[in-house]
Amino acid sequence: MGLLTQFTLLLWKNFTLRKRQKVRLVVELIWPLFLFFILVGVRSTNNPVFKGQCHYPNKAMPSAGVLPWLQGMMCNINNPCLNYPTPGETPGQVNNFNNSIVAGMLVELQTLVVNRSILSKALLLADDLEQWDSVLSQTNTAEARPVILRSLLRDNETFSAHLEEDLSVPPSVVQSLLNAQIKLNPMMNALRPGALQSVLCEGTDLDEYIQFSTASEKEAFQNVSCLLDPQQLLNAQRVLLTNLDERNVFSEVPAALDLNAADTASLLGKTTRDALPVFEEVARLQSSMIFQAASALDFRADMMGSINMLLCGKQPDVNMSRSSPQLKDNKEPVSIAAGNSSDAFCQTLVETLEEIPSLRYIWSTFRPLLQGKVLYTPDTPAAHLLVKEANSTFNALAQLRELAESWEEVGPRLYSFLQNSSQVNTIRALLGNPVFAAVLDQRLDSTMWTSKQLTNFLYNGPPEDRPPGMPPNDWRNVYNATTDILKLLSNFLGCLDLNKFEAVPTESRLLSRAQELLENETYWAGLVFENLQPNASLPPPYVKYKIRMDIDEAEGTTNIKERSWSPGARDNPLNDLRYIWGGFSYLQDMMDHGIIRAHTPSTQPLGVFAQQMPYPCYVDDGFIQNIGGILPMFLVLAFMYTVCMIIKDLVLEKELRLKEVLRAVGIQNGALWAATFFENMVLLTVPCALISIMVKYGKVLQYSDPSVIFVFLLVFCLATVTQCFFISVFFSKANLAAACGGLIYFVLYLPHVLCYAWRDVMGFPVKVAVSLLSCVAFGYGCENFAKYEVQGIGIQWSNILQSPEEGDSYTFIVSIIMMLFDAVFYWLLTWYIENVFPGQYGIPKPWYFPVTASYWCGTASVTTAAPPSLKDPSVNSEYLEKAPPDMRAGVSIRNLVKIYKTGKKLAVDGLSMDFYEDQITSFLGHNGAGKTTTMSILTGLFPPTSGTALINGYDILSDMDSIRKYLGMCPQHNVLFNDLTVEEHIYFYARLKGLSRQEVQTEMEQMIEDVGLLHKRKDLAKNLSGGMQRKLSVAIAFVGGSKIVILDEPTAGVDPYARRGIWDLLLKYKQGRTIILSTHHMDEADILGDRIAIIANGKMRCCGSSLFLKKCFGSGYYLTLVREGSVKMAAQRNGIIQSQVKDVPTVRRPLFNTKETKYCILRS
Repeated sequence: MGLLTQFTLLLWKNFTLRKRQKVRLVVELIWPLFLFFILVGVRSTNNPVFKGQCHYPNKAMPSAGVLPWLQGMMCNINNPCLNYPTPGETPGQVNNFNNSIVAGMLVELQTLVVNRSILSKALLLADDLEQWDSVLSQTNTAEARPVILRSLLRDNETFSAHLEEDLSVPPSVVQSLLNAQIKLNPMMNALRPGALQSVLCEGTDLDEYIQFSTASEKEAFQNVSCLLDPQQLLNAQRVLLTNLDERNVFSEVPAALDLNAADTASLLGKTTRDALPVFEEVARLQSSMIFQAASALDFRADMMGSINMLLCGKQPDVNMSRSSPQLKDNKEPVSIAAGNSSDAFCQTLVETLEEIPSLRYIWSTFRPLLQGKVLYTPDTPAAHLLVKEANSTFNALAQLRELAESWEEVGPRLYSFLQNSSQVNTIRALLGNPVFAAVLDQRLDSTMWTSKQLTNFLYNGPPEDRPPGMPPNDWRNVYNATTDILKLLSNFLGCLDLNKFEAVPTESRLLSRAQELLENETYWAGLVFENLQPNASLPPPYVKYKIRMDIDEAEGTTNIKERSWSPGARDNPLNDLRYIWGGFSYLQDMMDHGIIRAHTPSTQPLGVFAQQMPYPCYVDDGFIQNIGGILPMFLVLAFMYTVCMIIKDLVLEKELRLKEVLRAVGIQNGALWAATFFENMVLLTVPCALISIMVKYGKVLQYSDPSVIFVFLLVFCLATVTQCFFISVFFSKANLAAACGGLIYFVLYLPHVLCYAWRDVMGFPVKVAVSLLSCVAFGYGCENFAKYEVQGIGIQWSNILQSPEEGDSYTFIVSIIMMLFDAVFYWLLTWYIENVFPGQYGIPKPWYFPVTASYWCGTASVTTAAPPSLKDPSVNSEYLEKAPPDMRAGVSIRNLVKIYKTGKKLAVDGLSMDFYEDQITSFLGHNGAGKTTTMSILTGLFPPTSGTALINGYDILSDMDSIRKYLGMCPQHNVLFNDLTVEEHIYFYARLKGLSRQEVQTEMEQMIEDVGLLHKRKDLAKNLSGGMQRKLSVAIAFVGGSKIVILDEPTAGVDPYARRGIWDLLLKYKQGRTIILSTHHMDEADILGDRIAIIANGKMRCCGSSLFLKKCFGSGYYLTLVREGSVKMAAQRNGIIQSQVKDVPTVRRPLFNTKETKYCILRS
């Protein structure tokens, strides 16, 4: 029969069995989908996040200046991603913190210093105030002459109109009031809030303030004014003050005080000219950073937040739930302690930073930078010069600390001046004068200040006495904020080790010293100058140096860039910007500028800022980024059940000897493997297609081509099926194979976990080597899936030849090729191991069998003539019957020996005999005599230890495949397919023997009728009784015209009726066949056997026909007589029988018992 026909029949058998195993079929199809339903469900809850563009603030290097450097470290500590361009990206602008309080304060101070005219005007104004203080101290306001009210007002009569129209004051009263004389000193007190009502309405007190022409005018005025409520009086007072004419005031008032009008006018003009620029500057300062600092900063309640507001102009982004120690809140001047009293502050600051979770890691990162040492070698004059120039940044910090400490002397003096100096008190007195305040408000009308705001700013009384409605901040707040800032700056700089550089003689000493500093986290870096001469005082034109950093504070240098690209910028401040925050870039900038200054001292300072490139918008999909690691595991687990069942089926056929029965009837081994392979591939195609659709439209691999996914999964299934073949050859027990096979399959995936972790250090040859495990090659392919998905491209037919990683030769197509190679490799290993180590049932071939011609081309028949009679030397020749000369031996056994390795048991011991055509040879022996072992050797299930056998002229050691074409066998146990019917068994084996469909139909009807299973022809084998199954097994041995039929105890365990049916079948079909029948029933051997061979302990004891054996071993015939009773005993002894048998010479003396008499008649 051709290989194709065998393959087709095996496929028919496999699919028939599979479709009748409905539960298993459903599980194999649903289980892979179930896992991917979970994966799709997880995907639905992890949607991609669309990220906008990122702009980053620049990072100032030390050369950019102390303030920008400190701002860069403090304000950019979390490297924020901004969705708008930062100021530092603008051409011509580098600083991102121009809006910070400290930057504004410096700009304002710089403006004051540069604008010397403002300072000079302020000094002149101070002189003017001193002159006014002198003038006013010589004036006696109590003796001042009265001034007519009309002379102080403007000519627009606004005040008179308000009285007449709004307050309904008679015009005569209004005119008398305008013509009245005002007494200056008392009237100033009367115009204060709350005093006007009592002055106007209480008796004769009005005469002390206003002099009317007549008493009637006074009475008329009081009658009207006492009718007005307090609010109307206040409105009238406000209109009066706003209607004052400043020129009239400053001309009439000095004359009333007996002052020199010309000198007073000159002083007034000079004061006005000097005061206006100062007031304008003060008005501008009202919105300045100094006033913002006074209102926004509170170092006593929130030191860290205030520092961030001061330097950055914003609140910190990290959570600082705990602040530094609380400072005492008061309005008294705060002094700065002398000396190095900041030790307690430093200790408290460090404890605070270490206790706040959000700052602990930041502090551990910056601690070496702030408190660490920079070691340098060699210890030479040139090195000292370079280090001195490089240390200019920290020298500037030291100068800044000295400036902050100088406030200790200047601050109290400034506080005393503002609190109680005569000049400031004069201003407070003038601002308290309503007339002066009204005139001043007119002067300040174009500014942001008013007389009330100036009064409130210069207020020096207790807070509880402050006029209601005024802001609670005054000059003391500005003073205290400035003091806090300078104190904090002094203390903070006191915590820094500004003497950074430490010389060591050699590089080895530098390393040992660095180890010591690392113990207490005070090591920043090491500098090694490589080309400085020992005694040179100047460095060479080209200075070569290297920076030795702690490995945790700098980027690894094994790769120029990451091999695996993923969307998103490298903007993690702690992991991605180590060159910045670790201090490498800062130190390099300091050294480079130090070298420049050492060579060109006159060079203008040049600041450096590091600007991270903006990053465009992208999709952040964490699920896809991790799918490369979990997708292989999901697919391995998805096919776990199928793998276990494939391995179990393969080993079960071997365990039940189904495979050997099939091979015994001529099925080629390649057809068996190919049919199993094709069956499983067809079944796995369905879940592969469904999985491809699910991962595509479930958005697991939403960008990839589903056809590529399908082909990839199909190739993986192909490799997996052949891997199952390979695993199955190591097992002989089905259940154990299923359990261990699934475990082995999963364990073979685990190396991919390590390969995934080491993917950056594994080269292409190593990846190819580990890809000999198909699960690893599959994992690499899934990584390509994930990487292309992350890039938003997906795997396509157009890019399977390309790698998503630059410089990586292991592309997606390499993964597919390696899985195909693995499939071939596993198949070759399976083929080789199965032939060399066939297991418990099979004959092993030599290890070099692939290079033998007999394996590929077959072996011709040794002989077709009947072999000579064989004689077992261990058996007496009289117990071996000579065969007729015209008989042809179908099977010849020669010196066959079988020793089981387990226990070293000798099962067959030098057995030699012949089995002839057209005969049934009964193979008789007790249990363990060696019958089944001999038959197993003849059918190729066991290899002989020594000796051989010829079947139709072919040697079982070398020509077993040729022998199986003629073999039909019925093993000791049933070898039926449980889910095939009786008809299907007959059809299957008959077709395997080469019969056509018509011939099979005829033989099937005849065979079913002969075995008596017509009524069971449609029943499954598992539903038949034991006797019926045995009949079917025997029928299978004869189907298809088998020439050599080996029946191993075909009637064992069956009822007598079925046993008789099997006997009839054997007798009917023995013609033209060599039938070997093993049994340990003598009657069965006697009835069926043309020849009987009896073996014991693996050795031939006798062989011949039934009559021959009876003649050799029998004692004659026994005649048994049963008596009716003991009464006639004597008569029977001497009766007729006795008289008859006495003439037979071969009759032995009878044996008597109570009821029987036995006579033995010997053969003549």
